[in-house]
Amino acid sequence: MIPHSSSSSSSHANGGEENSSHSKAARDSHSTSQEEKEEEQRQPSTSSSLSSSSSSSLSPNTQKRSHSSLHSSSSSSSSSSSSSSSLLFAKQRRRACPYLGTIKRHLLDFDFEKVCCICLSNQHVYACLVCARYFQGRGKNTYAYMHALQERHYVYINLKDCRIYCLPDNYEIQDASLQDIVYNLHPSYTQEDVNKLSTRVIYGKALDGADFIPGCVGLNNLKKTDFCNVILQALCVVIPLRNWLLLLDLSHIQNADRILETLGELMRKIFNARNFKGIVSPHEFLQAVGVASKKEFKIGSQADPLQFLRWLLMRIRQSAKHKKLNSNVVDECFEGEVLIRTSNTSYASTLTTSAARAENVTRTPFLYLTLDLPQAPIFKDSLDRNMIPHIPIFDLLQKFNGQQAHETSAGVFKRYTLCRLPRYLVLHIKRFSKNNFYIEKNPTIVTFPVKHLDLRDCVDEEFLEENPVTKYNLVANICHQGKPHEGQYKAHIFYAPTNEWFEMEDLRVTQVLPQFVALSESYLQIYQREDISPEGSINEEVVQAARQELRKREGGGFNVVRKKTKHGGEEEEDEEDIFALGSEDEEEEENEEEEKQEEEEGGEGGESSSKEIKITDAWTKKEKEKEESK
Repeated sequence: MIPHSSSSSSSHANGGEENSSHSKAARDSHSTSQEEKEEEQRQPSTSSSLSSSSSSSLSPNTQKRSHSSLHSSSSSSSSSSSSSSSLLFAKQRRRACPYLGTIKRHLLDFDFEKVCCICLSNQHVYACLVCARYFQGRGKNTYAYMHALQERHYVYINLKDCRIYCLPDNYEIQDASLQDIVYNLHPSYTQEDVNKLSTRVIYGKALDGADFIPGCVGLNNLKKTDFCNVILQALCVVIPLRNWLLLLDLSHIQNADRILETLGELMRKIFNARNFKGIVSPHEFLQAVGVASKKEFKIGSQADPLQFLRWLLMRIRQSAKHKKLNSNVVDECFEGEVLIRTSNTSYASTLTTSAARAENVTRTPFLYLTLDLPQAPIFKDSLDRNMIPHIPIFDLLQKFNGQQAHETSAGVFKRYTLCRLPRYLVLHIKRFSKNNFYIEKNPTIVTFPVKHLDLRDCVDEEFLEENPVTKYNLVANICHQGKPHEGQYKAHIFYAPTNEWFEMEDLRVTQVLPQFVALSESYLQIYQREDISPEGSINEEVVQAARQELRKREGGGFNVVRKKTKHGGEEEEDEEDIFALGSEDEEEEENEEEEKQEEEEGGEGGESSSKEIKITDAWTKKEKEKEESK
């Protein structure tokens, strides 16, 4: 080893200390740069070479100090390597991402079936937030990984757990600005939000600036799927079923029914106030329907809305009976009971006692009632015009008043009356009929009230006490326009928070007057009983008021009271309820007191100022007066 002078050694010592400090700073900066990089491979540290080069020019004391500093740095590096797992976990959950600006929200569409656009697999599917296409996987050599390298689209979202990743770096992104995308993928509601849907007015705004009302949004027609759209829009106003679907959670059920799962997701998207587009596409739901119904209801083939409604309600009823759901929401909403009296004789004339004993009475549940239209006129009028007949719905409801007998194909006569009224009454107006060659459509217009449809005459007298509320309000009306094979269905929906009617024909949603609803060719109608509260439960106050009114009617009806004015004016007729009057003795005492007061207040001519004469039949009294005058 070559000896050095004291001056040179001191200078070298100072230079060595500077070099050691520079090498330590280099090591620190290198370690911090490694912590910032998440997915790059760890490169070997160059601090040892720097320390060896600097130690060669150091004095023995300085070398000892440098070796001690190297020993401390090596111990710190060993301690940092022990916590590498925690750092690696922190690296994989980066909160900031430089590619968030490439997301295109106006292209995102989560309504399609969640399958890979290349391999059609439904496992581990991710959506590209730049081009809105679906790909499988996020590891190396997967379709999403290759798409990120080829197209330079780096941000993806898992369609099942809503976690967002950056590919090909493969780290999770946590940013509050992405919550609107997560909510559009899987909207969620609380019980409080659901209870306010029927009372609170909510407006939404799409990304293009268009306004829409959640719950009254247009549905995309995927080619002859208007039969499904009108049923979905009509079910949105059935409050108990709608609330049940909005709060439905099937995450804890393995192999859940695909129809129930997709229907719940579709219902939550229809009521999403933060929808990017303001419209919803039922593509995923219709794909599941096509598989479950064995292509009976599929995209590209027109179908009957009544048949689809019946199939859907039966499927929901069957799936809701799962032991973890244990719900009978369909029966609570739509199920009623009809009393069928069957006999071998006609009931056109008055029944005899023997015929009444021979009839067979059965109670049959129903989900909807069918109303038969009279045959349309074949001949034209005097002006050579095809007249469109009109008939009130009350004439069609006489089928269920228990007076008309209907002969079946087996030669048996049946009479129908209702013994249990449902919360939501579904009426099917039989407008289409098949013959040997083609399907015919009856163009008869059915006039109906939008409010207060009373079915008291259709309820059996023995069951009036069990059904005190017999009035219904229309909430959905499905009509058909055009020819039987070329026509299209549209729906009229009642929006309760604003008390307005909307005409919904696929994507077109317009406000209409209630008078125009009654002029359409109705095919299906949904009525809501008047005792249903905005939350979907039964309003007991309305039920009690209806029972009191029913008891008053059963008390004896009404009597007419005729009054004569003091100055010999015209007679006035008032109606007084007998149920509100007292006993006969009390009435006689009141009449005597009134006569005494009238005599005391009488004029000079000795005529009484006013008299009250109670009569039981006003028309017979008038006829007697006419005969006396003659």
